[in-house]
Amino acid sequence: MSAGFTRTIVRILHLLAHVATQRVRRALDRGPRKLRIGIDIRPFYEPLTGVGWYLYHLIKELAARDDVTLIAFGDARVTAAGPFLHVDLPPAVEHLFFDLRDLPPSNLDRQLTAAAYLPLIRLADCDLMFGANYFLPRLMSAVAVRRVITIHDLTYKRFPDLVQKETLANLQHQMTKEIFAADAIICVSEATRRDVLKFYEVDAGKVVAIHSGVNRPHRTSGDVWTPDPPYILFVGTIEPRKDLDTLISAFESLKERKAFNGALVIVGNIGWKSDATMQRIRGSRWKESILHLSYLDAASLSGVYEKAAVLAFPSLHEGFGFPLLEAMAHRVPVITARNSSLAEVGGDAALYFTTGDAIGLADLLERVVNDKTLSGEMVEKGRARLDSFQWSRAADETLDLFRRVAES
Repeated sequence: MSAGFTRTIVRILHLLAHVATQRVRRALDRGPRKLRIGIDIRPFYEPLTGVGWYLYHLIKELAARDDVTLIAFGDARVTAAGPFLHVDLPPAVEHLFFDLRDLPPSNLDRQLTAAAYLPLIRLADCDLMFGANYFLPRLMSAVAVRRVITIHDLTYKRFPDLVQKETLANLQHQMTKEIFAADAIICVSEATRRDVLKFYEVDAGKVVAIHSGVNRPHRTSGDVWTPDPPYILFVGTIEPRKDLDTLISAFESLKERKAFNGALVIVGNIGWKSDATMQRIRGSRWKESILHLSYLDAASLSGVYEKAAVLAFPSLHEGFGFPLLEAMAHRVPVITARNSSLAEVGGDAALYFTTGDAIGLADLLERVVNDKTLSGEMVEKGRARLDSFQWSRAADETLDLFRRVAES
């Protein structure tokens, strides 16, 4: 038996004993009992996009409450090679994992920690488990006494051809079971809630719409690079669902009619089925005025938002649409397609075009970039619109739902 193997066993047993001792102490404590919420933090293992930011801001708000305890579950083990979180958890969050970062690797590390993670989750004694990304992981699901999941959108039902085959197969296989196992389902918009009730025979009483909040501008003391204005901005992964081709066509139309002398700035990673769109950009007559930036950190993205003339968001389907509110928070007017949740989020602060109508989008872009009075009015409406989307409110409503589920 190697020294690394022995030390791994000792590390596992030590954490199990520690969590078991805490459980006994809680049982003997006669004071008020805090609600214990187990949270799947796997979205934090990748650079944060919509789901990750949703979970991050909820955790940040909930961790500030003194009557709840948040227990984070992710990978069973963390070694010197990872996995690594892309955000810091609030100090009040209990992150349970087997910490092997200072131990020499062993061939059995993965098997040992995986086998020990189920009893560790059981010992954590959570009142409910929360899956912010459609599903609960297998081990959390096996232990869950009560469960709440968040469904962000049902694109895979409305537009299955816009979803990767592997993701589509997983959602189709798992989602029905997950929905009926859940004690409550959070939808990030009324549009998504309507879709859940349309596509699944589920009790409407357990499906609740809770709007997300807005990510406020991220200020830093240092300078960040931004493209030279003026520019039209798009933020989102380059994939078929985002319908970037319609925006490219609209931008080319503006340039052809000499209605805009600026650039088109595209911020987002290259996703699946993006080859045709990227080729479209490379082959455009106006390719020198089209700038693609990959994933940006919060400070850099904030800087790019601040100098944009307008945000154009032509997506075919969204569960929420964070870029709309992020643009409004940066005093940038918004134009978006009228579908799914986008009008619900944008309200009277945005202008809308018919999905896929490049000429209609070009006409709206021309109006906004050349009419300072109109763009100023949109900015002011956007500022007022933000009051309806607060993370503190989202956390309050989410916690109320958690309590109802735990007490049911």
